[in-house]
Amino acid sequence: MTAATGQDPVTDDSEVLRAPGFRRLWAANTFRFAASEVAGFALPVTALVLLHASPLAMSVVFVCGRAGYLTVGLPAGVWVDRLRKKPVLVGADVACAAAFASIPVAHGLGVLTVAQLAVVALVVSVAGVFFDVAHSSVLPRLLPRRRVADGNARLQSSETALRAVSPGVAGALTQGVAAPVLYGVAALGQLVSVLLLRRLEPQGDVARGGDGQERRFGREVAEGLGLLFRQPLLRLLLQQAALNNLGAGVVLAMLPVFLLDQLGLAAWMFGLLSSLGALAGFATSLLAPRLRRLYGEIRMTLLFSVLAPLAVVAAPLAEVFRGAAVPLMASAEVLIGVAVVGRAVSTAGLRARVTPDAYLGRVTAAHGVVVQGATPLGALAGGLVAGHWSTGAALWTGALVMAVPLVLLLLSPLRAQRRLPARWEV
Repeated sequence: MTAATGQDPVTDDSEVLRAPGFRRLWAANTFRFAASEVAGFALPVTALVLLHASPLAMSVVFVCGRAGYLTVGLPAGVWVDRLRKKPVLVGADVACAAAFASIPVAHGLGVLTVAQLAVVALVVSVAGVFFDVAHSSVLPRLLPRRRVADGNARLQSSETALRAVSPGVAGALTQGVAAPVLYGVAALGQLVSVLLLRRLEPQGDVARGGDGQERRFGREVAEGLGLLFRQPLLRLLLQQAALNNLGAGVVLAMLPVFLLDQLGLAAWMFGLLSSLGALAGFATSLLAPRLRRLYGEIRMTLLFSVLAPLAVVAAPLAEVFRGAAVPLMASAEVLIGVAVVGRAVSTAGLRARVTPDAYLGRVTAAHGVVVQGATPLGALAGGLVAGHWSTGAALWTGALVMAVPLVLLLLSPLRAQRRLPARWEV
């Protein structure tokens, strides 16, 4: 960093595009994320409109779709650290493609049920854990460590662009085809990702072994957890994200019930609202990297984290003022898109910069177990609250839970920092 400004002297993030391995990974991510977005849109439409799932059943399906880290997160971190990363990425995408393809087949045979949607959601969630952990471990092998944040920002930009387009396109397609057929489109996207990933050649992507020491599974898990809770920045990000996701799980599980079932919103309008949030996220992904370099990644992380709970308040307000539900939800989607993407770009690469290579898989998995595991717990709580009281009560609960991390952030000594302290970097 320069002594005068404290800024990173390298401000041109186009360097990442000159790495052929990263370009292939970026393309694979594009098809994979498009598949995920199409399937994510098709899920509530299929469950609520076609199969008439109850709010509790919807929360169970949502839990299954987020249960991967809770079920296999910690062992996945150990296994990925031991294994070559490329086969893990390819295998995860193949599993997702097979799961997605089963939905249109079952629909064509007339045997599709909510239970199958839950099983598919669980399979995709488990496969996603292995993909995410391997992805976090392989990215520093395709790019210099100092450019991992810029690589993540590029990935985030393409994801938010797809999030803007995919729901609207999927919503338009449902006017002519049944929602379960969209899963077939998702399966094709996953297969294209497989073909691209097979061409990856990450440096040093070898299985761990030959050190002559016995490795105990439990000890390796404990090492990953220990580093996650000892390192100040990792611990802060963990606490903030876990509480944020707990509240978000409540809101995300109940919004489709409120919009599609209680308000009777058309599928295309549901898709349009999702696209508004994604467009806001895409604009943020283009602006946030520059803001991160100008003002520091720690300060920008705090700013976008404060915005998140303020954004979701519009969701329960829409339940109260139903006549203004659509504009309120449009505002909520835009603000949530800004908050989620802004925080993701601001924190991009931070874990990689403070975590030794040998621990990346385990730290990523341990972080995911706590953070991603909070989302299905929130979804299940939301279903129970909605069943006992109302959907509106569940939405207010989610918004209140998401406000708790603000206290942690305001009390943290890191609030005075602009950038990652050099002494923490590896």
